[in-house]
Amino acid sequence: MSVQRSFYKDRIYPLIFMFVTTLLCILLTSGLHLLTLDRAEANELSFARRAILQAADLDFTNTTDGIERAYRMQIGEEAGFYTATGTFGTRYIIPLDGPGLWGTITIMVGLEEDLETFSGVAIVSQNETPGLGARIEESWFTDQFKGKRAPFIMVEEGTSSAPQEVDAITGATRTSEYFKNLTARVPGEAQRLIRGE
Repeated sequence: MSVQRSFYKDRIYPLIFMFVTTLLCILLTSGLHLLTLDRAEANELSFARRAILQAADLDFTNTTDGIERAYRMQIGEEAGFYTATGTFGTRYIIPLDGPGLWGTITIMVGLEEDLETFSGVAIVSQNETPGLGARIEESWFTDQFKGKRAPFIMVEEGTSSAPQEVDAITGATRTSEYFKNLTARVPGEAQRLIRGE
């Protein structure tokens, strides 16, 4: 009798306890996910729309309402790209993704009417090393593409002077190179999406 009780106590009860604990954790996590799903999707949409506005180099208030208002008033949605109109004429915003060092880098690139001159670049998502490659999100890095044309030449941080030179990120040479390769694809993608060439 004690052997059977010991068997249940030592083997079966711990299994039942682990099963119940795991089930409760799964139910709790699933419930939290479902409760916050709408909010998470709204935040992702707002983040993407902010990136579109930044790529088009448009002014907006950086709040959810400000982003929505500016987006509705100034951005047009086309098949595979976006347009922005204003006193500058028309700007085209192209979503693009490509490989980074640790995962996919997704960007929005704004182009002037010539489909070659960049009006802005904004990062939608990236998985690069924090403090190194993740610095591609910093404004000093993305702002340097405005008014320039691809292909770009990456130079040591703080030394760019020629029209096609951009500062690479010190300590993140491979991420900088991946980013350069991604931006080099922009004019071709723009011609394909917008002009059908």
